[in-house]
Amino acid sequence: MRGRTITRGRILKPAAFTLVELLVVVSMIGVLVGMLMPAVNAARESSRKTACQSNLRQLGLGLAIHAENKRGYYCTGAFDWLRDGAVTERGWVADLVTQGIPVGRMLCPSNQGTVADTFNDLLTANVIVDQCVDVLGSEGRTEPDGSTIVNPCRQIVSKKLSPNSEERRQLVEAQVMAKHFNTNYTASWLLTRSRPLLDKDGNVTSQKPGCSTSLMHRVATAGPLTQGMLDVSSLPASTVPFLGCGKVTGTLNVPLGDHPAGSFTTLSLTAGPAVAATGQRPAFANETPRGGPSGWWTVWSKQTVQDYRGFSPTHRGVCNILMADSSVRPIEDRDGDGFLSNGLLSSGSAGIE
Repeated sequence: MRGRTITRGRILKPAAFTLVELLVVVSMIGVLVGMLMPAVNAARESSRKTACQSNLRQLGLGLAIHAENKRGYYCTGAFDWLRDGAVTERGWVADLVTQGIPVGRMLCPSNQGTVADTFNDLLTANVIVDQCVDVLGSEGRTEPDGSTIVNPCRQIVSKKLSPNSEERRQLVEAQVMAKHFNTNYTASWLLTRSRPLLDKDGNVTSQKPGCSTSLMHRVATAGPLTQGMLDVSSLPASTVPFLGCGKVTGTLNVPLGDHPAGSFTTLSLTAGPAVAATGQRPAFANETPRGGPSGWWTVWSKQTVQDYRGFSPTHRGVCNILMADSSVRPIEDRDGDGFLSNGLLSSGSAGIE
């Protein structure tokens, strides 16, 4: 009979594992799994990093096409309703979606943030209509059948949709999120703002009286970067960042599409120039001269760096960044603090020539 041995008239059954042997086998399997998991995780992260780089290259191509077709402007601004305007018509995301690029599908796969922070504005903000930011966008258009197409930002205001209301949530979900107006990449201040507007004393001023002088607001700057600005700049295009893996800045207030309430959100743009020694925006007393070693030109041009802490090293301490020359560079968080150090990519880059 197979599997049995006849010895001295007795049938002996095959020997079984003892408990100790079983525990040894289990522990060996555990050790092997422990040895293999880091390699598996590293392979997965490498794949996600490559996918992210591919996304950025495609987005960079879209920005280059926009510049060729729109008088040299790489984009129309940041994806930011309250600072730049109606998000389906203004900003780099809208520019690329209009080209047929599904930006909302092209997210950094390693980033915990999966929703742009401006969605909280779209869902909850009490909007004030003024001359500073075109939050309404276009007035709409009439289709051949007589129906009127109105952008969602204008609908939120004209219909007086209450913050956090279900009607407003459904509108934003259907006409913004579902149509690929979303991103978890953060735009650089240089791409969306280019340089500050300054008065005779070297202080930031506004294009329009009574509007914000914050460098984060488009109205206090020259607006988006152009090919002409880049051509005459002293900065190599390979050091001028356009887009990068975005920093998590908050959470989504209400559920939206596939994103539950509490999903992490990412910044719309980096913070712009700051004095390297203080981390603050330059400010000057009245009648400060432009020239000289202590003049405001020297401070803006020689003593400021770009604040890149809005970018995030999501790929095991590395942040993928699209540069103005269309290259994608992996920038390392060298000190491991979770941020890209001020001036890491370029210094003295406030845009004052």
